Amino acid sequence: MDKNYTAQAQELTTDALLTVLQEYREYEAEAVLAAIQELEHRGVEVPGKYHLLQELEQPQPVKETQAENAKSFLMLFVPQPYYTVTPILLNLNLLVFLGGLVLGLDFMNPDANRLVDIGANFGPYTLTGEWWRLFTSMFLHGGVVHLLFNMVALVQIGMQLEALIGRVQFAVAYLLCGLAGSITSLWWISPEISVSVGASGAIFGMFGLLLVVMLLERELAWKDKKAILTNMAVVIGINLAYGMRGGIDNAAHVGGLLSGMAYGAVLLLRSDRYITQNYNLKGTAVTVGLGLGALVVFFNLIPFTGMTRYTFALDEIGKKEELAMQAVYELDKAGDHPDTAKLLPMVEGGIELWEECEVLLENIDDAPKEEQARFTAMLDYVRLRKLSYQMLRDDLKAGRPLMHAKQRQMLYAINHYAQQLQEDDFSEAETQYTDAGEQGLDESMITGSDGAPLDSTDMASVTDPLYVLDGKVLGVASQGDDLPEMQQLSQDKIKSIVLLKATEAEETFGKKAAGGAIVITTKKE
Repeated sequence: MDKNYTAQAQELTTDALLTVLQEYREYEAEAVLAAIQELEHRGVEVPGKYHLLQELEQPQPVKETQAENAKSFLMLFVPQPYYTVTPILLNLNLLVFLGGLVLGLDFMNPDANRLVDIGANFGPYTLTGEWWRLFTSMFLHGGVVHLLFNMVALVQIGMQLEALIGRVQFAVAYLLCGLAGSITSLWWISPEISVSVGASGAIFGMFGLLLVVMLLERELAWKDKKAILTNMAVVIGINLAYGMRGGIDNAAHVGGLLSGMAYGAVLLLRSDRYITQNYNLKGTAVTVGLGLGALVVFFNLIPFTGMTRYTFALDEIGKKEELAMQAVYELDKAGDHPDTAKLLPMVEGGIELWEECEVLLENIDDAPKEEQARFTAMLDYVRLRKLSYQMLRDDLKAGRPLMHAKQRQMLYAINHYAQQLQEDDFSEAETQYTDAGEQGLDESMITGSDGAPLDSTDMASVTDPLYVLDGKVLGVASQGDDLPEMQQLSQDKIKSIVLLKATEAEETFGKKAAGGAIVITTKKE
């Protein structure tokens, strides 16, 4: 056969093509592959195809030049007969990685939060409507090393498997196994803390598929394929064992592997245990439908625990808070002359956002016990914010001053709730103090050192304050200081509260008051 083997093969009779296969050693590998492709296109079973393909893949004794080596490497990225889907997947993964770099991801160790932003598999999002993350996470990677390991494995398995089962079945199996790996990851690992990315679930699926295909096919004698199966099992076992290390999503590996094995069994049953690329469209559609149906059921059975809901709620509240606070920023800019027509819709929108936050928290009836104190404080914080905005709305409509005694009182309590919620060690004692000592304050009790009332900006500037009671320095709650006197302090015994900003507080009480000071004076009996 001359060059342009595909065209030549199309002109030959079926008997002539079969003769080419029988005398394959007399032809170039490309000519034999073209003959196989044409026979399968005509629906003719290719006898001994696996042996033939293995023989054609044997390395040639001719030593390649550097230019030929470079060309061979570049051809890994180019779709070819019997190697079509693999290079497309390879290029997609590389393009997504480059796109991530453009978006600011780190080359070696990208931040998990940034990966979540662009499509990583993260339970609180994936389980609350963003199911597409099951798919997008298959093309994201945790750095260049992770990417290279997966792409080398993809090329190795793709060059073997795609030639055996065809590009359609390879593509379908790859996607189904990748989705199965993503879903299994949510089942196996705590979904509220795990961020999962990578193609390894799909790639393990391809290894599982090839293992079952070789195990069930009927053309090779057991003695001929025993060594191949043993080698594959060892490779899979080593990779699974390596995946037991921390930081590796072995759940996705196992989920993909088992799904690939199941898909391989279905393919061999459909072909009466012959290795072939000829699968009818109807059978493939039924297989895909059943596979997707099983994955949907599997996905919907994932338990949506209190911790997952709580994590999701906190993240959503953070987003809604950022939007709602735009009204406050505009109010600060407006000063004493707010534009009611502009600000009123913003404040009303803020009320709706805080109400949505409240509903999110109220729907969580199984918050983790270790987070119960923080959960309760968060709910109180959200409700106070909503009340503050409702007060602003009413004052704007009535044309009243905005920063009156009740509003300052509200902002004071909100500020300290916010400070407490930012602490890593959120204890019941601190929450109790906040409830007992910071609610119900009237205007005369909240002043600066000059006795003048404070606005919201002054109050917000006092962070991590040093507490002083009747001239006695008690400590800073956020630094772990025990404040029993404050916990026992009754509101009706307080005469006044003076807030000192950082500079004035540090001059009076030293460096420990760098975050400001709260000086409390009690009534004398």
